[in-house]
Amino acid sequence: MRKPLLIICFPNRKRSIGLAITLAMLLVCAYVGFRGRAQAAELTVQANFAAQQSLSPLAPLALNFNRPLAATEGRLAVFIGVTDMTALFTVTPNELRYTPKAFPLPAGESPVIVYLVSPREVWKEIARFTLHVANDQSAAANAASQTEAASESPRKARKWGLDKATINRTLTVNVEAQPVAKHFPAATRPERPTYTDVTMQGTIRTEIARGPFSSHTNFDLVGASFPGQALRFGELGDDAPNIDLSSYLMQFQFRKAQVTMGHVSFGTNRFLMDSFSSRGMTVAVPINKRLDVAVAALNGTSIVGWNNFIGLDRRKHQVVSGTLGYEFLPERPGGLRIEANLLHGSLLPLSNFNQGNITDAEQSKGYGFRLQASDKSQRLRADAGFARSRFNNPRDPSLEIAQGVSIAPARANTSNAHYVEASYDLLRDLALTKTKKANLTLGYRHERVAPLFRSIAVTTQANRLQHQYELIGSIGDVTVSFTNFNFNDNLDNLTSILKSFTRRNNLLIGAPLASLWGDATKPKAWLPRVSYSYDRTHQFAPVLPTNADFKLPQLPNQISTNQTLSTEWQAGKWRVGYRYEDTLQDNHADRDFSTLRNGVHGFTLGLTPTKSLDVNVELSRENLQSRDANANKDKERNDLALRFASYITWRMTKDSVFTATLSDSLARSLGDLSLSSNGRNIGYDLQWSHGFGWGKSEPRKIQAQFYIRYSNQYSRSFDALFGINNRTRSRTLNTGLSFTFS
Repeated sequence: MRKPLLIICFPNRKRSIGLAITLAMLLVCAYVGFRGRAQAAELTVQANFAAQQSLSPLAPLALNFNRPLAATEGRLAVFIGVTDMTALFTVTPNELRYTPKAFPLPAGESPVIVYLVSPREVWKEIARFTLHVANDQSAAANAASQTEAASESPRKARKWGLDKATINRTLTVNVEAQPVAKHFPAATRPERPTYTDVTMQGTIRTEIARGPFSSHTNFDLVGASFPGQALRFGELGDDAPNIDLSSYLMQFQFRKAQVTMGHVSFGTNRFLMDSFSSRGMTVAVPINKRLDVAVAALNGTSIVGWNNFIGLDRRKHQVVSGTLGYEFLPERPGGLRIEANLLHGSLLPLSNFNQGNITDAEQSKGYGFRLQASDKSQRLRADAGFARSRFNNPRDPSLEIAQGVSIAPARANTSNAHYVEASYDLLRDLALTKTKKANLTLGYRHERVAPLFRSIAVTTQANRLQHQYELIGSIGDVTVSFTNFNFNDNLDNLTSILKSFTRRNNLLIGAPLASLWGDATKPKAWLPRVSYSYDRTHQFAPVLPTNADFKLPQLPNQISTNQTLSTEWQAGKWRVGYRYEDTLQDNHADRDFSTLRNGVHGFTLGLTPTKSLDVNVELSRENLQSRDANANKDKERNDLALRFASYITWRMTKDSVFTATLSDSLARSLGDLSLSSNGRNIGYDLQWSHGFGWGKSEPRKIQAQFYIRYSNQYSRSFDALFGINNRTRSRTLNTGLSFTFS
């Protein structure tokens, strides 16, 4: 009799302490019952300026969020126009703030775009605002004088002798337990099958202002009861403190001068020092309306904890940099600006607190320049930079002692790098109809990095030359972009080293067909949203290296293409989607072709029968086919994978949510030489969560959330060639309770 692949198992009668705690939590939640707030809502953003409000170039910007961003969600990025301004914003859990004293806001009308960047670097726009900045010097001067006059005028109400004094505190305590865990076979049993852990995150924020002086501070603390989850466990092991300082920022401003301490970012030169982040200190002072200066001293690697609080305890493990900026058009900041950059730094063989890589002592110093320019209408934009760096690996006696040999010292190298970027809006908001406007932008990017170029404050690929051309256009909601990318290495043309070329073309098309035919405000159900992308990359070597062991068949000559087509229909409560992806890799050489082709068909089906219930189903088929003339491999091989997943979300009340996930995947491989192999993974997860809180006003002073989750996973793998026939199963019950005090 065949054994069932999926077995539902319930906890046995043997009560553990962890299970008793779990049941107690469940009773408490049932007693409190449905009187709180719901789960974390979708992240929303509000700006401190109105759409039609005209601001001074020196006006502060603030972007407020309805809730703190979870670490698993990723990070935030802010663009003003086409410039990434994220590094200039002060970050707190519920706010991003920019005080443009050293770098004023761009004159005219500019979009402010906020992106949510996932841990996998997927960018999603979550908010867009229109920023109006006075473009004449008198308006800016009047705004600035009004600000200074307001700051010098007596306040009607003061607290502790200050114009403003606020202290905000937030503490979140999480209790997570796994009282039941069953694993088969015993070899798959983890080191801690059952556990009860407590973690915490705390934040203290202060804001003080009096007259021309203001300060903002932010301290973040984290704690864990289990030593392996301590913040610095990878660095200190069991000696790591259970409660530690994860980050802090102290910002002090007097009129236009600003001093910042803590975890900061500094640098605007792409190849010398570009948004280098660590613990240290920065000072920014605008000398006048044209000239500004900023200096920074930072620790060489990222650190946490209370030790080395300022970040400057190790003199030989620091990065010191300065930037001198000059505005040729002070009435239009950014219209024509030049910056001079200096860098001097050295690193000891120390890793970041969360990395375990092998390091070496390094030193570098250099200088660079950056030029930014744009016309009044912002149609033409240009950005260029140059860097010259001297890099050295100093002698490390500890390596000679460890190896017992004498190591020849590395030779210092001095080399250059530069880049040029320019874009021009050929068409901007050209009205074609009453509802459709056309836009067309042409862009060009050029970079050249000399061989052996390095800087300790930025990561870059040396010995390369690249050109990139871009054409981006849109008509209404239809967008089209085309990119041509050219790259080559071995800039010194050394005949004994392989020289490779890369040629890449990319095309992207996004078209909601409802905006092309019919009324876009009332789309027809049979008109889908369609997106298509085509990418072709050709990598090859032009000649055979001399005095090397290369043979002609070994020269790279590979063409890779990738096509993706996705469509989505939406009609009332139904959503249907289809995705097709085709990837082909051809290895062209003086031998039989070797090819690798992967085709994916994916279907999605979504249904929302009621406002509280969502059902989603995903089905995909992936087929990988390979051909190879190598006698030691399969000449033809076929790998097939089928995947199914179903997700159900039931919002039982505004505070309770039940989710269920079922997944099943089958894999099979067959070649003409090797024997077949196959496998299967199947499992499901069930989770119920309930949120509640205390307090009459929103947000409530005490918020809590309880969850309970059951997971059952089964896996089987079979390989006839290696005689593998494994089966594994795991069943776990997890609970958690978190409290947030604010």
